[in-house]
Amino acid sequence: MLKIYLDNCCYGRLFDDLTQTKIYLEAKAIESILSMYEKSELEIYASEAVEFELSNISDFPKRRQIEDLYDMLLLKNIEFDDTIKERAIELRQYNIKDMDATHIAFAEKAEINYFITTDKFLLNVSKRINLKTKVINPIEFIMEVE
Repeated sequence: MLKIYLDNCCYGRLFDDLTQTKIYLEAKAIESILSMYEKSELEIYASEAVEFELSNISDFPKRRQIEDLYDMLLLKNIEFDDTIKERAIELRQYNIKDMDATHIAFAEKAEINYFITTDKFLLNVSKRINLKTKVINPIEFIMEVE
């Protein structure tokens, strides 16, 4: 079974301005991912880092929509431990932001197959470093697995 970890931008993408082609296509890809999840074709994992970021979205109506979606999913939770903290610190040397490094560390600990994000910087940096989890855009993920 495929194991995936969605970055917060993926949960929020469904509620972004869908008049922009790239955002629209990413939202459709995320809808496909959620459909695969509903059909038990993959497992989606969560962490304290996802929940922390969700709770800090300043746009309250959007945050409420994302939290409602997130709460409907029965996600497998990855427990925090010192190995996650240590790995996140290691990843910081590549100029990866603290939270992104923490997300990747959570994903690697749980042996996640795909860490899905729409963050261009993170996607580009991840191609240049050795990660245990593949970092990929939602559109590329759909093209790769379907």
